[in-house]
Amino acid sequence: MLDKLGLSFAVVFLLLGSILLYDAFSKSDLTQTVRVIGGAVFLALGLVTLSLVAKDWSKWRKHYKDAGRSISN
Repeated sequence: MLDKLGLSFAVVFLLLGSILLYDAFSKSDLTQTVRVIGGAVFLALGLVTLSLVAKDWSKWRKHYKDAGRSISN
């Protein structure tokens, strides 16, 4: 359940960060710096969340494979 939630948040953060960065670079105004920083933060948060989900998934997969071997032996 938490993996699906984490993956959902990661996708939302990446999408929001991409939109903010695209919007900030497409036009020039006073809030451009804030949008660039906000977009970069959301992109970084999305990438960190994806890496944590991938790490947990790989741990789960390794544990699941090891548990299957011990049952059959």
